[in-house]
Amino acid sequence: MFIKRVLLGSVASLVALSGAKAADAIVAAAPEPAEYVRVCDAFGTGYFYIPGTETCLKFSGEIRATVGFNKNSATDNYRWYDQVRTRLAIETKTDSEVGAIGTYVQLQSIYNSGSNSDGFKARQAYISVGGFEAGRILGFVDNNGNWSETNSFFNTINDTTFTGASYTYHATNAYAGLEVDDLTGTGGLMGTKTGSNQVGIEATAGFGGQGPYQAWVIGAYDSFYHEGNVYAHGQADLGPNHLQLDGQWSSGYNSYETLYKWQVGGSYNYDVTSKLTLGPGATWFKPFNDTNFWSIDAKAGYTLAKGLTAYGDVGYKTDDHSWYGYMRLLRKF
Repeated sequence: MFIKRVLLGSVASLVALSGAKAADAIVAAAPEPAEYVRVCDAFGTGYFYIPGTETCLKFSGEIRATVGFNKNSATDNYRWYDQVRTRLAIETKTDSEVGAIGTYVQLQSIYNSGSNSDGFKARQAYISVGGFEAGRILGFVDNNGNWSETNSFFNTINDTTFTGASYTYHATNAYAGLEVDDLTGTGGLMGTKTGSNQVGIEATAGFGGQGPYQAWVIGAYDSFYHEGNVYAHGQADLGPNHLQLDGQWSSGYNSYETLYKWQVGGSYNYDVTSKLTLGPGATWFKPFNDTNFWSIDAKAGYTLAKGLTAYGDVGYKTDDHSWYGYMRLLRKF
């Protein structure tokens, strides 16, 4: 009996002691759940969710360093030049009841030795809903898909980005688009008509999708100058062979074309290896002053690593019998 009383007393003491300890214990607050960055694959590669939201964000850009030579038209002597162009892009995408809502901002800075940088400017800044875009947009004329080194077509003194709105409809293997541009003041290059209210209309249609054969046409009309432009492009990608043909006609000087009445060109690229591409190009120009000339060039591109490419180009112009060329390093990320 004595042993039984001792054991019961010990158990009672332990229970009492444990109760006292429990009453004195400090309960730590549960930690806040950590929110990690999640990959957003609904809109392509490179997007991630902004923490705490359902908005997807993407950063990208490029730096292009160029050193080249050309003939100075004022002195008739050859000169060297260099340029660094930087572009930074910020994109967002969000699903909504009206479709995917997006924003796109591209900041650009161009620096030429011997002059100050122009600073970063919003080259593009627009809102998109499906195929609709509004804001500072890159027109169809400037985003025409031409990859020739002798001519970009739609030659203007300024970069042809406008404040405007566009809508592009995409079908399985074709597309069509319409754009309205505010051309007011696009012209420091517009002479006495600078500052006048101007509206431009652009339209485009194309087919081919991602296939080996593609073609598209672009039309643009300046309502103030009452002049228009038509551009046509065709290309064929057959294994290592890549061929494109382009042509443009302008009825007269306008916001979209300030130099040439006719331009016809072609370019050919051959993939020597998976890294090296070589090819010639040529363009025939007929300016508004009724003269005409050719520009002929040979180019090379070499992929040093993913996102890093070196380019070289040398060409000849028949109007002033001059040579031109450059070496360029392009890093995209």
